[in-house]
This record gives sequence, structure tokens and C-alpha cells, in this order.
Amino acid sequence: MAVTVENNLDAMLKRGFSKKMATLYLNNLEREKRDGFFDADYLAWAHEHGFYGESATAYNLTEDTIDNYLSDYDYCRVWPLNDWQRIWINDKLTFAYMFWGTKFQKYLPESYYYCAQDRLVPLLDSQMDPTIDGFLSLLREKGEYAAKPCNGEWARGFHKLSYMDGTYFIDNKPSDEAHVRAFVEEKKNLLYTEFFHPSAEMARIDPLIHTLRILMVNRDGAHPYPASAYLRFAMGTGGDDSKANYHRPESRDISSYNVGFDMETGHFGGGHIIYGYKRIDTDLHPDSGVEAAGTIEEWPEIRSMLTEMSLRIGPLEYLGYDVGITDRGVKLMEINSHSGCKYLQVFRPYRADAFMNEFFSDKLAKIDALDEAGIARRNALAR
Repeated sequence: MAVTVENNLDAMLKRGFSKKMATLYLNNLEREKRDGFFDADYLAWAHEHGFYGESATAYNLTEDTIDNYLSDYDYCRVWPLNDWQRIWINDKLTFAYMFWGTKFQKYLPESYYYCAQDRLVPLLDSQMDPTIDGFLSLLREKGEYAAKPCNGEWARGFHKLSYMDGTYFIDNKPSDEAHVRAFVEEKKNLLYTEFFHPSAEMARIDPLIHTLRILMVNRDGAHPYPASAYLRFAMGTGGDDSKANYHRPESRDISSYNVGFDMETGHFGGGHIIYGYKRIDTDLHPDSGVEAAGTIEEWPEIRSMLTEMSLRIGPLEYLGYDVGITDRGVKLMEINSHSGCKYLQVFRPYRADAFMNEFFSDKLAKIDALDEAGIARRNALAR
């Protein structure tokens, strides 16, 4: 039976939230109220039961279905699902160095440079030239870099640098060497890596790199389990691959296109365009008009990689892998330690799934059992 929640900071801290996540959750509730594109009564009902309006909309949530879904309130409450080792994957530079030189290296993007606050650092796949001239020389050789914050989220801060036929480009706009030098100087904490392009089969649906999100849960460190998955395609980019394939639906016109993924067969299909305030079910990609359905033939290889990699980082029990099928094979873009649950639950509601329901019920019960000192420690968690 659906329960109501107290959406105020004091009550949430007493229930074992970290102050960080309680504040984030409450700020999102206030943002949705200000946005003005939700039905006011439906939004109030969703918030009363611990769901963001955008999640309730994505799920077509009703009184009859609400018990099938893990609420945003509870998902924020259980953060962090991994212990301190989450730094291994939250920081993209740490992640790259952990797996470089292993059999998993072929799945990682090549790492070229990191722009620290006070210097430009050449990384393992560069020519080890620490100068901006070395940076530009490698860019001319490789042709393009992906640039992203070393520890960002929601695809914010993504850029593309490229060079072709004697011309530099910043985010696919013609530029010159001076502006590229200024870009590198001004943008701190950016990691410059290999730029991914989708395989021909996936590019037929959309020319930007997609994201196959697979949630692996490894509770005892020895038995990784593929718990949930979906496939996201970019939309509304006009084919501009300097744009990220995801933006949070913080305005009326922002949406994403997601399709289901069968972890037994590798088949994908059954798509939804999801705005903050409405969901449209369609099997056709909204930009290309191509049916977003097929089978990822590399799925056995991907599943083996996910299992073995999860075992290698066994102290981490909750892993959101982002995989792409590129023109150079299977590539792993990153692993998230608290990946969003909204789009995963569109295709596999957590409370209706025995494994996921037990996992989260156990996590919440342990928080409920904490004494005052344990609650205070959770309240203080900041990263």
C-alpha cells in the first residue's frame, strides 16, 4: 500500500538521509513546482508519495501501480549504495588508471590529457608531451577529442574538439588554434579522451553515440547480477555529435528517447519519448523515423566483460555501466555508483522485481535500525 512521506529536512535527516541527498531531493521538488508544466494535483500527489513529478509521469503512475516502483524519496535515502571505494568509479581519471594495462583496457576510451587547476597533464595514451603544443599535435593526429568533467554528472559539461583539413573545431564550429588554446586554458578539470562514433547498425537509428545502461548488483562481491537495463538514443541534436545524448528534463521542451533491452537475448525495442510532463510510446526514433529495434550481437561479450569487471572491483556492489557499440567495437564510457533509477524502472519496476525489491528493502531496513550515532554519521556524508 502506498505510503506518504514528510518532505522536510528535519524529518528526512531523522530517517537517515544524508543532508546532501535530502537537500538535493527537496530542491528538485521545489524546482518541479516552479516549472509549471505539471498538473498541479498530480504533482502534489506524486510528491506526497515520494516521487518526482517527472518520475511519476514516466511510469504513468497511478494508485493501482504505485506499489510497483521504488520512490525517489527512498532512492535518495539509501545513498550511497557503495562504500568509500565509489571514488574508484566516480572519478573518471581514477577509473581510467585502474583498468589501464589490464585485459579490460580495450573497452576503455583512450585517455589523452587532463587539465588540472594549474597544469596540463599528459595521460597514458598520449605522447607524454605536457605542453599545449603536444596537446594540439595529438589532436591533429587523432582528429578529435571528447572533453568531459573528470567527476561530473548528467552529461553536463561535455564538449568536442576536432581538427580536419587544416581547421580546428570547437563543438563542431570552425575555430582557430588561438581559440583552442584559450579553451584548454579556461576549462579546468576536463578529461580529454577518445571520441566515440556508433557502429553502422546503431548509426542507422541515430548518428550520435547511444548509451546502453546496464545495472550490475554484486551484493557479496562474488556474484555480479545484471539487474536492469535500457538503451538511450540521442534526439533533437540535428546530428551534431558535440552535443550530449542526455539532458535532464528541466524545461518543457527537453525529452529523451529510451528503448527496452532484453538481458537474456540482447534484443532491444519498445521505445518511449519521455518529457518531464508526458510520455509518448513509439517504436520509431523521433528524428530519423527508423524503428529502434534489433539485437546487439555483441551482448555475450558485453555480459562477460560486465561480470569480470564487476568481480575485479568487488567492494563496489551497485554499478551502473554505460556501454556503447562503436565503429571500433564495444566501448565502456563510464560506471556510475548511484545511477538514476527513473528510466530503468520504466522498463523494470524495482518493487515489482523480486531481486531488486529485496535489495532495496534490506538497505532501507538497515537504515531504519540505526541508532542516533549511526544516523548522525549518515547525515554527515558529503561525497
